[in-house]
Amino acid sequence: MVDLYISPGNRRMDFPTFSLPAVKACPNATDNCKKFCYALKAERTWKSPRESRIRNLKGTKDVNFIPSMISKIRKLKGEFVRIHESGDFYNQEYLDKWIVICNKNPKKKFLVYTQMYNLDWSNKPDNMIVYWTVWPDTDMNEVPKGLRAFVVDDGSHKIPEYPMKITTGTYKIKKCAKGKGSKLKCNDCMWCYKGKGNVIFKLH
Repeated sequence: MVDLYISPGNRRMDFPTFSLPAVKACPNATDNCKKFCYALKAERTWKSPRESRIRNLKGTKDVNFIPSMISKIRKLKGEFVRIHESGDFYNQEYLDKWIVICNKNPKKKFLVYTQMYNLDWSNKPDNMIVYWTVWPDTDMNEVPKGLRAFVVDDGSHKIPEYPMKITTGTYKIKKCAKGKGSKLKCNDCMWCYKGKGNVIFKLH
């Protein structure tokens, strides 16, 4: 078995999470995303998440990654799993591995935020809920149709405004109530985890 770590949860969510190194495993991250990445701040502050994410990245390239992850996820309690609180699907081969893992765990639902618009998602299973992450400096022409997670400024970071009004298409949209000083967790709402519609996150 390869050495993989699934976080049991944290102060923002009660759901298990599998993460990779911030920025390093995010080849399509925009300049704003890299500059204001909260996951990168955590790696610089605490040794434990940095080391576990590095181990996970190494583990994803191991021949036993798929069976090891399938086994670990089947032992988890609850219905939901977050893929990448930090990191992203760094290439097609890695994404395809997760598609197999999701298919082998049909009773689980997997939440994904990603900027890897250029990968082939045509085989995405129904239990993989994908949100396209959109920053103000994202090229909107590259963003596929589907659920979107927009990042906006809370007024303290002075990131550029969106070049156009945020449009939601046929999807409903919700502003995430979490933020600085909030005690809410993801499981208090479940909007994203159930794929109910687009969401707006305040950068804080």
